[in-house]
Amino acid sequence: MSSRRGFVVSTVLALVAAAGVEAQAWKTDLPAATITSLQQGLIAVAREQSNASLDERYRALEPLIVATHDLPYIAEFALRRQWASLAEPDRQRFVAAFQRLSVMTYAARFKAVGPETFRTVTAAAADSSGRVPVATAVARAGQADVSLEYLLRQDAKGWRIINIVADGVSDLALKRAEYQRVFASGGIDGLVEELEQQSERLARN
Repeated sequence: MSSRRGFVVSTVLALVAAAGVEAQAWKTDLPAATITSLQQGLIAVAREQSNASLDERYRALEPLIVATHDLPYIAEFALRRQWASLAEPDRQRFVAAFQRLSVMTYAARFKAVGPETFRTVTAAAADSSGRVPVATAVARAGQADVSLEYLLRQDAKGWRIINIVADGVSDLALKRAEYQRVFASGGIDGLVEELEQQSERLARN
């Protein structure tokens, strides 16, 4: 993983976690509410599971990440060129591997944040496609805040995140570039294997 990609992933994931927050408390009826739920989940896991194992954090994080992120949409968009040609079982394998890697990254890298970590959440007007950007920031000790802009779209499950831009760098754009490169050399089997290996490396480390 490139240093730039690592920076974006680290910044993005610093806002995402879950544990100790009941599912019914996760608000996704408004774009800003989704991000607030995300922040509250992170605070809860830091408070209640700071000494938990990686597996325990993974199990705690997964429901909230699935609830607040449209992971199937992100996975499909990252493979938009090839998606139509994939058989349904291959699509399902890829989405499952992508979801596991997403949750495992959060579980492996982030344990401790608090209310002081987060800046004000501000939702802008919807764009022409009906998607809404929500701006916030992460405080860093002795350094400038990291600006974050979430892009959310509404579906039957509420407003869910489909991209995160950290200091002007799109996480989804980086994913598309990486996945297209791996797919070009190894096809869907190679891509699924790569995502699974990334998850395993995170689990080991």
